[in-house]
Amino acid sequence: MGNGKNKQLIILAGLLLLTSILVYWSTDSVKVTKPVPLQTMFGPIQGYQVVRSSPLDDHIVSFLDLDDYVQTSYEKDGRGVSLYIGYYYTLDKVSAAHSPLVCYPGQGWKINQPQEHRFIVNQHAIHYAEVTAGRGEYQELVMFWYQAHEKTAPEVYSNKLNALLNKITKKKQEHAFVRISIPLGTSSPQEAEVIGKNFIAAFYPVFLNYINSTP
Repeated sequence: MGNGKNKQLIILAGLLLLTSILVYWSTDSVKVTKPVPLQTMFGPIQGYQVVRSSPLDDHIVSFLDLDDYVQTSYEKDGRGVSLYIGYYYTLDKVSAAHSPLVCYPGQGWKINQPQEHRFIVNQHAIHYAEVTAGRGEYQELVMFWYQAHEKTAPEVYSNKLNALLNKITKKKQEHAFVRISIPLGTSSPQEAEVIGKNFIAAFYPVFLNYINSTP
């Protein structure tokens, strides 16, 4: 019992320390300029055709404190996949992204316990979380992660640490939240996961090019 309490206190102290460090380092923000917006960057991708792009309402953009974003649905060989990226230029917005674990239930979705996975694309490791989400009869597989420059994390606290280390060591503050959704109407969860991974393999190099792009 005592060991469990001590462990919780250590974790809490660590989180408080991390928050304090983030507050300190967030005061020095540098404006980032990109050659093109995200929505321009993500047109057709290696055989994936754009089905539609869905602009967010202004109040949602404001609520999420977004600096840039893309929300686009793609299709390849009759299989659909949707991409959302919320992009932030500075470390002071590292808590702005909203996890599906919070947003989905708040909008009436039911989700299962998230599973964490690792996927390699061109020697880059993507650490992501995966849930099945359903509302009514509709279900989809959701794969998501937080991105701090070229580092990824399936949950927010690791992302905060990655973002802080990037600023200290590389002078990079940019970070993002990435979500990929695959409908389960005609696909099993296993098939949907393959569809999602194939899409990640196609889109992720383009995303890294955007992250590393300069004016």
